[in-house]
Amino acid sequence: MTAFGHFDPENREYVITRPDTPRAWSNYLGSRRYGGIITAGAGGYSFTRSPAEGRILRHRYNSIPMDLPGRQFYIRDQDSGEFWSAAWQATAKPFDQYKTETRFGPGYATIASAYTGIESLSTYFIPLDAEFEYWRLTLTNRSERKRRLRIFAFCEFTTEWNLVNDTLNLQYTQYIARADYDATLAGIAASSCVHLPEDANNFANRDQSRHWWMALRGAPVTGHDCDREAFIGPYGGFHAPAAVVDGACHGSAGYSDNICGALQTDIELAPGECTDLLILLGIGRLDSTGAQVCRQFGTLDNCTREFERLRRRWHDLLDQCRVKTPDPAFDHMANTWGAYNALMTFEWSRSCSLVYTGDQRDGFGFRDTVQDCLGVTHLIPDAVRERLLLMLSAQDSTGGAQPEVRPWSHQPGAMPPTPPEKYRSDDCLWFFNAIPAYVAETGDVGFYDIEVPYADRGSATVLGHLRRALKFNLERTGANGLPCGLLADWNDCLKLGYRGESIFVAFQLRLGLATSAEIADQRDLPDEAQWARRELQRLDDAIQRSAWDGQWFRWAIAEDG
Repeated sequence: MTAFGHFDPENREYVITRPDTPRAWSNYLGSRRYGGIITAGAGGYSFTRSPAEGRILRHRYNSIPMDLPGRQFYIRDQDSGEFWSAAWQATAKPFDQYKTETRFGPGYATIASAYTGIESLSTYFIPLDAEFEYWRLTLTNRSERKRRLRIFAFCEFTTEWNLVNDTLNLQYTQYIARADYDATLAGIAASSCVHLPEDANNFANRDQSRHWWMALRGAPVTGHDCDREAFIGPYGGFHAPAAVVDGACHGSAGYSDNICGALQTDIELAPGECTDLLILLGIGRLDSTGAQVCRQFGTLDNCTREFERLRRRWHDLLDQCRVKTPDPAFDHMANTWGAYNALMTFEWSRSCSLVYTGDQRDGFGFRDTVQDCLGVTHLIPDAVRERLLLMLSAQDSTGGAQPEVRPWSHQPGAMPPTPPEKYRSDDCLWFFNAIPAYVAETGDVGFYDIEVPYADRGSATVLGHLRRALKFNLERTGANGLPCGLLADWNDCLKLGYRGESIFVAFQLRLGLATSAEIADQRDLPDEAQWARRELQRLDDAIQRSAWDGQWFRWAIAEDG
């Protein structure tokens, strides 16, 4: 790792000094309200609420070359005709001529580069609680002559917010996208299915119009393209877009096919002179939401203020728990990157990365999300409380769990019950790790008394949900009296047969029963405590009889014995 970068403990950043990393290195921006991935090469994508259902910037997974297209600034010297990119990708100039450094901090990325006497600094972030993003480009002329530069800000839009449709359903999506430049607002209005009505309160409804926008501030727009083929060229590439090679955008509108956002501006810099420009990109209509955002946030001072707010929020959050040991490297990992990674996992679950597309795992996977609460309870207890209540409301009245929770379509008490063959054996047993940890951290013992609906029908207190989780496994045991593995236990790759028995889950169930007895003691519920200890003894006898061979515990017992 040190061949490609290093940690900067003082600034709480990871510094990538060599951009040709073995795999694209990425960071997270924003929140589930509006978020994205940013890589060291300015690659990645943006979305709202769901990376599978709310994708607005296109990304090609497992593609060569990596990192493209993302959020690119192309810089062209108007006197020589030479061009490069503010991040090493897309143009990949030789390292003996092109110097670059990427810094990943909590919720942001900066990319500093220098080429032919021009220094650039690109800053990417999403302001707190916002539904738009900033790209800030700072240019400095370090040469001894005046420089005439043409800047092209570029991203590739999706044609439809649904990832699979945009990628594969071309007979449909190639005919529904539109993008137009608005000279009055100095921006691009993009849309999908523009002639359908909006259904803003029903995000899950795909049959509606969607709108997003891109705008330039801090410099005049001198050209634009909204059609991808016009900007890139039908046989061109992101390394040398036709508009950049030719020296000017073509003024294209985007009607069907593939749409993009490309905004061009011209800058002159005297020796030593510095200037900044902003790209703002977000969801909503350009002429309403976009215009309002640009009025409120579209200045350099606004951008600076929002960036400092973001950094301060993150640093304050991470400062809530700090360790100091004889090992500075351990301290830095525990105080910054371990905590940051746990917070990102809590926020995104397994739905958003350069590996997880959101298609197969959109929203919150049940067991993963309950486990994720454990890593951040001490940092964001209120958010953990809300998340635990959400996951409890995704437990079926049988005691099993809905495999995945999509908050935008989840309706507690009215969800279709999970088919029995889809139940995993371990899902709700993770509550016995996460809920007592939350109560111990906060002292919120009243949490156990909150009434929470089941996913499909009925409701119970949190204690009732916990008891139902235990009964779910106690009612589904195999030939040896141990919990069945069902579709899967925690190890999804272990196929035991539906009524095969999981020793892993047996020990989970054991923890759950012991924990339940302790909670009952604390809350003066002797009958509950007695029931839990009676079931615990029966389970212990079964474990000792069938899972222990005198020297080792067996891993599992398949359905065929």
